[in-house]
Amino acid sequence: MSAEPRASLIVPLMKARVPAEVQLEFPLPPAEEPIRDPFAGDLYVTYALELVPEPVGAALLPGAGVTARAGGPGAGRRYEHIARRHCAELGITPAELRRLAAVNLRNRRPDLTLSWYPDVRAVTVSLGGGLESGLLLDDGFLDKLAQDVEGDLVVAAPARDVFVATGSGHPDGVEKLRWAVSQVWSEGEAAEDVDPAWDVSAGVLLTRDLLVRRAGSWEILTA
Repeated sequence: MSAEPRASLIVPLMKARVPAEVQLEFPLPPAEEPIRDPFAGDLYVTYALELVPEPVGAALLPGAGVTARAGGPGAGRRYEHIARRHCAELGITPAELRRLAAVNLRNRRPDLTLSWYPDVRAVTVSLGGGLESGLLLDDGFLDKLAQDVEGDLVVAAPARDVFVATGSGHPDGVEKLRWAVSQVWSEGEAAEDVDPAWDVSAGVLLTRDLLVRRAGSWEILTA
């Protein structure tokens, strides 16, 4: 069974666990429920078809959970979340989604840039089209990035479109990541005082925790 061309549109969408009190009272049928893979801490991975902008007035595609991005990187793109029925239609298995989505993300965002901070060994990674947190699934990229820092690779992904990294052997780099998290979450600052580069909508916030990669697996970095 071969995958159909639409499978190349599948990208990873990192999300944070929804509190029980705001979950759907009436769950979707199993075949329509978006596939969710646990990641680390309160984070999990969902997958979606990334749909290009359509003319004003065009009808949305039918399917489970079609959402749109308003503003910021990738503005105008829409995402149709992948459920088990989509896997059957696309000729893939749920187990293939993680690898496929990571590959597709890099293919659909070829302009990856690394912006190293001048004062500490830490780097902000940009894909030019958003979903940078999906790089947490890209083992090839992560292995290369880990070679540029001391100790284990440490990443801040406070929002879906933010990826800042350092090594556990760089205490000042770790502090820079904590600073980036506070900027994104606007902790202790008025909104107008936050750098526009860190100004994201509440709907794409993920976690205040830093993540550390050890032996190819992610876990929460403890103080």
